[in-house]
Amino acid sequence: MKWSRLATAAAAAVLLCSPARAGSLGVYGSYWNSDQASDSTGGGARVGFSFMKFLELDVHGTYYSSFTTDVNGQSVDVKAKPLDGGLRVNFFPSSAITPYVGAGFTRYFLEADQGSIDDKNGIYGQAGLELGGGFSRFFVEALWRKMDTSVSLASFDRNTKFDGFAANAGIAWRWGQ
Repeated sequence: MKWSRLATAAAAAVLLCSPARAGSLGVYGSYWNSDQASDSTGGGARVGFSFMKFLELDVHGTYYSSFTTDVNGQSVDVKAKPLDGGLRVNFFPSSAITPYVGAGFTRYFLEADQGSIDDKNGIYGQAGLELGGGFSRFFVEALWRKMDTSVSLASFDRNTKFDGFAANAGIAWRWGQ
């Protein structure tokens, strides 16, 4: 399975490449409003490893259960599993309110209820806030996702843009400093 190999390789790379003694782990709920498909909600998890106090390797995976797009008048339901990896800059990392910005690359694993859809690569940008002190923090973040794919149904193909705004809100646990 491509998904399990990629996830294992990504986890190994994150753990072996990062000499960090500080980091974070979080869970969140998510909303994604895409350009040429309906919006969807989902959930996910993230992990971060700090290289310096303000610079963090950020990896997160999300599951969106249902987007609907149209191919020649036929509705096609799509499930999306984006796996994001990028760098995040934390401003004021020791304060109770920590704003951050980041950007990176995404591998989208896509499934359609009928026809076929291509897995694709994309990019994202993010901005967010972590609120709280010590070990536990609440966070909210906004992401801009960019991804185009092709949906095939019988002899019809449609290029679909899943570009759009996403929002995550959840709790993160931090260790080290």
